[in-house]
Amino acid sequence: MRLSHSYSSIKLFENCPLRYYRQRITKEVVDEGGDASKYGERIHTFLENRLKGSGLPTEVAQYEPLCQSVEKLARQGELHIEKELVLTENLTPTGWWEPDAWLRSKLDVLVIIGNDAVVMDWKTGKRNPDFFQMQMFAAQVFKHYPDVQRIKTSLVWLKTMEMDTEQYDRAGVNAVWAEIMKRIQRIHDAYEHGNWPARPSGLCRYCPCRHDCDYAQG
Repeated sequence: MRLSHSYSSIKLFENCPLRYYRQRITKEVVDEGGDASKYGERIHTFLENRLKGSGLPTEVAQYEPLCQSVEKLARQGELHIEKELVLTENLTPTGWWEPDAWLRSKLDVLVIIGNDAVVMDWKTGKRNPDFFQMQMFAAQVFKHYPDVQRIKTSLVWLKTMEMDTEQYDRAGVNAVWAEIMKRIQRIHDAYEHGNWPARPSGLCRYCPCRHDCDYAQG
């Protein structure tokens, strides 16, 4: 079996290798998503449609200033909404559904302004920044856009309109790739040795495997 990766799949493995195995290797379990994930998908769709030219529904009208700020920024360069970035195992760009797709990311907002780029990711949950996600996004942007030298990334927490922002420079991207590869290698090691231990935690109550998992916490 050929493994492919994304931020969400890497986090899935790190949270619980057994769940990863059952969802992504045997595929005996399907995660249909809970109320929180469905809410997040709906808000993402509203923002995507707004930035592509539609209006915002009344329930999310408070995000209009945010959308206008993105549009103002985009007037300086190229705006990409829900941008798919995919790399092969050799870290060369490819398509989302190509057989050599190895590392996939989808960016909520990407703005290219000359040698600079801005990446934004909408978050609908409780503020809990994980900068590894944005490190991965930045690393992929550098591969897809050779002229980009600096990338500003922002996790945008929509409930409070707070932001966690970091900047990445091309000169430091090798260290980022080293971290990405280290995490991916752990998945390949687990696959090679058939080692998928359960990692019980507070996340068990949201897990689609919980009903028939001997390790699930109540």
